[in-house]
Amino acid sequence: MKPPATSHVISLCMDDGAQVEAMFAGDPKAHFDLHWHAEWSVGAILEGRCEFTCAGERQVAEAGDLVLMAPCMLHTAGVSAQGFRMVMLYVPHAWVAAQLGWPVAQRGELRRGVWKDDFTARALAQAALSEDGGEVGRLLAQVLRAQTGDALVAVERQMADARVEAVCQALATEDACRIDPGALAQRLGVSREHFHRLFRVAVGMTPAHYARLARIGRAKVLLREGQTAAEVAVQCGFTDQAHFSRWFRRCFGVTPGNYRAVRQRPERAE
Repeated sequence: MKPPATSHVISLCMDDGAQVEAMFAGDPKAHFDLHWHAEWSVGAILEGRCEFTCAGERQVAEAGDLVLMAPCMLHTAGVSAQGFRMVMLYVPHAWVAAQLGWPVAQRGELRRGVWKDDFTARALAQAALSEDGGEVGRLLAQVLRAQTGDALVAVERQMADARVEAVCQALATEDACRIDPGALAQRLGVSREHFHRLFRVAVGMTPAHYARLARIGRAKVLLREGQTAAEVAVQCGFTDQAHFSRWFRRCFGVTPGNYRAVRQRPERAE
């Protein structure tokens, strides 16, 4: 069984009731803009080649490779011209922490972000395609246990400058679109130009770009809660629903409407 040639998302229920999202991507023109996920990202490359950046480093994953990214790691993704098929699973950190015995606000350091394991990659993809939540959970626990170390670090990104950290917290709120950059600079006690330089050094992007990504992340949460795409677009400060839909798809590969439909789908009868 192969993933279809267009991107789509399904929701799987593991044996303990925890939900994991699975995105199937097979579009040779697929490209995902810089973004992050609040969840762990565990991917299996089935065909072709995926070139991406994660935490500022260029990475390449090919058929038979597994990919692992921790929550809040900034990344992009693109694919090679010869074709591409991938399954990416988004796993709640609370579930991972419970499986591996971590405090909920911490995680183990990654050992590897990309490695060859054709057997596990295909097994994980097959379990996701079959919507076998129990087997998906077993394989995810196996992968995460093998590729995370004993040393613990904070789950959330830690900024060296506490002032920038405070600004990031403000930008992550639902009214981030209404915060004026000049007001943020004033809050830090610096000029607007110095604020932009300070923020770029600490975060790696402009405040405006960070605010958009924070709003997209919040939008995902609101869609999960059952709000419509139109309601979410207004709450998260996008110009209109079309503008919101374009950015959501550029980051997550599907439209807000399709994503919400998956989250609202009733569970299959056994």
